[in-house]
Amino acid sequence: MKRKDPETSHQNHQGEPKNHKPKAGKGTRLTSLRALRHRDFAWFFSAALLSNAANWMQQFTILFVTFQLTRSNTWVGAASFSILIPILILNPLAGVMADRFPRRTTIMATLALQASVSVVYTAIWVAGSITPWWILLLNLTAGVASGLQIANWQALVPLLVPKESELPAIRLNSMQFTAARAIGPLVGAGLLSVLGPGAVFAGNAGMFVVLLAVVASLKPREISGTRSERIRVVLREGFRYVRSRAPLKQSVITGFFIAYAGGSLLHLAPGLAKDDYGVGEVGLAGFITAAGVGSVVASIFIIRSADYVDRSLMTRWGMGIYATAPIVIAATTIYPLGLIGYFISGVAHVIVAIAMNTTIQAQVSEEMRGRALSMYLMGIFAGWPLGSLIGGWLGDLVGLRPVFAANGLILGSFLCVGLVFFDGFRRIDPNHDVMASSAKDPV
Repeated sequence: MKRKDPETSHQNHQGEPKNHKPKAGKGTRLTSLRALRHRDFAWFFSAALLSNAANWMQQFTILFVTFQLTRSNTWVGAASFSILIPILILNPLAGVMADRFPRRTTIMATLALQASVSVVYTAIWVAGSITPWWILLLNLTAGVASGLQIANWQALVPLLVPKESELPAIRLNSMQFTAARAIGPLVGAGLLSVLGPGAVFAGNAGMFVVLLAVVASLKPREISGTRSERIRVVLREGFRYVRSRAPLKQSVITGFFIAYAGGSLLHLAPGLAKDDYGVGEVGLAGFITAAGVGSVVASIFIIRSADYVDRSLMTRWGMGIYATAPIVIAATTIYPLGLIGYFISGVAHVIVAIAMNTTIQAQVSEEMRGRALSMYLMGIFAGWPLGSLIGGWLGDLVGLRPVFAANGLILGSFLCVGLVFFDGFRRIDPNHDVMASSAKDPV
């Protein structure tokens, strides 16, 4: 199924979208890369790519250090849980903040806090004082910063480009996260084996400072806020807005399932690499990097094709591919085959995640953007910590491979639910604010 250009769509008097294919010069084709022609977004994209790669280095190192200290999958799951649960709790507040206050200011404050956490990690590692409890405390602090930052970050991106370049910028922003996941663990494994965790933590702190300087230089478009209303009222309005629109609800639910059953493939990788595959930190980095490379490969496809392919079709294919990844990983202890499984998971994750994120961004009004994004992010950050904590606990009881196989069945089952009850996800395709759901909507 082919799709019209999302940037030239408009509505007729009945509320239905009337689309026109994008016009390009002879022998050319529009791609998402056109958003990089805008200076502020190009600088933000580049600095964010480097900083997020460094942050992935640190996250990879923290999981490895936690497993080395405890030899426990439960502790590894707890380390992931401790950084993710504050994000879940704070996301609604962050969505309100994004719609009430300058998004750039909030991002700068949270970047400063994240840099401070990395500095403390460096200090306690050098002092030989790092413990699992220190890791939980620092991860909780970093999670608070991320919880207040992510919705503001996502909502800032459209303000760095003209209206006609919003969707390409949104897609590229999602893609830089996936590229960072490919770069970060690979570089982190090298630093970890040669210079040790202290160098990884210090490098991440430095990159946060670079990103902070770039964000300070940005000049985003101004929007009108909702400062006069009470936070509780504004938050309740955001919940009602998402609940009244089936495509937004479907995106939130889908985000939860890919985070719960798919995100745990990365968060529980240290125990799998050590106990089932018999590889060390380099092998662990290989798993995470394979997922990142798969994400980059999928991103290249999306850069060239997202303007022309329905998001519902991308989601159906992505979920089908995603369901096979944990089953492949669980079915073998042959390392190259495990790498293939993680590669497949990376391909699938970026296809589904970008489809969902773009749906949220395309179907909301600007004054509701922060709150709608926070609802979507709540689904993701409910799934990640639950999948990590429950998966780690079950992994210590029955082994990680059965847990991974069960996650594959969960993803496959959710795809069937989407095909039957969500009309094959077709409602996520429009690029305008859809009408409120009817009483017959299944969700």
